[in-house]
This record gives sequence, C-alpha cells and structure tokens, in this order.
Amino acid sequence: MKMLALALIVCGLVLGPAYWIHAKFYTGSEAALITLEAAPAKPAQARTWQSAPFRLAPEMAPVGLILVAEGHFSPNMDENRPPRDQYSATLSHDGVAAQPLAFSLGVKYVSDSNPSFREHLLLMQKAQAGEYAITISQAAEPAIEIDRMQLQVRQQLKEPDPDVVMAGIGLIVLGILVLVML
Repeated sequence: MKMLALALIVCGLVLGPAYWIHAKFYTGSEAALITLEAAPAKPAQARTWQSAPFRLAPEMAPVGLILVAEGHFSPNMDENRPPRDQYSATLSHDGVAAQPLAFSLGVKYVSDSNPSFREHLLLMQKAQAGEYAITISQAAEPAIEIDRMQLQVRQQLKEPDPDVVMAGIGLIVLGILVLVML
C-alpha cells in the first residue's frame, strides 16, 4: 500500500509541478537571449535595467518573456526574514510603453546567498510586429544585489493545461491520504 501511495505522489509531482514548470519555461524555442544593461545609479538608490531593442513577428506567437537573473546577498541575515525585493517591468512597443507589471524576486532560505531566478513575466498570445524593449525597475533599495539580468524571448510557447496540473495535484493529495490512512 505504501508503494501505491508513493507511486501516486511521484506521478502527481510529474503531472503537476514538473509539467507546469516545463510548459511555462521550456516549451517552444528560444528566439533571443538579451542581456539587460544596468543604468548608472547612485548608492542607496533603486536600479533600473534596460534591454536592447528586439523584434517580434506575428508568426512567433505565443511569445513568452522570461526574466533570468542571478544575484547575491549577505548570508548573515535573520533566518525568519529571507530577502524579497519588489520590481516592475515595463514593456514598450515601437516606443509606446505599456502599464508596468509588478513582480518580486526572493529566496525562501537565507542559506541560499547566491540565488538564481526565472520569472515568467508575460505571455503574448498574439504578437504584433515591431520593435520591443523592456525596462526593469526596483521599487526600493534591494536586499538582493543583482549581478546579471537577462530577458529570454521564447516563441511558440505552450501554456500548461490546467486539467493536467489539477490531475497531478489530485494524485499528490490522494497519495498523501493513502499514506495517512496506513
């Protein structure tokens, strides 16, 4: 019975979280990987990163914009308060800026003092032809110092099927219930 419960949990992990991560970040093909340049900032001031212009075409849709970042912070922080910083991303198309999108980058454990991040910023079901650029801005002075920031543009990105993800979560819950009942 324990083997059945463990098999249900493993199948649920594959169908739920693993499938979701694969679909969100790794389907389709990479159209561009753009390194964002940090604008000069004074100490104790929030930083801004700007991408070089990149082009999108309708045949690339759906297009996913994924932020890839690496950073560091002092490991001697309070264990109960791991660092989390607030950012906003502003996408511009042919010089016209869209509404900023708020997101956060943070860690769960203070022991991870050199974190890497993959943040799915935007999925465009239809891409208008033209020149795009993205600006990332910190909301306040950061707790995590970002060393490198890149924008990955993925074309023909597939969105995860919510029914498959929910089936995976259901299998995980069922496996846990079987383990508890033993």
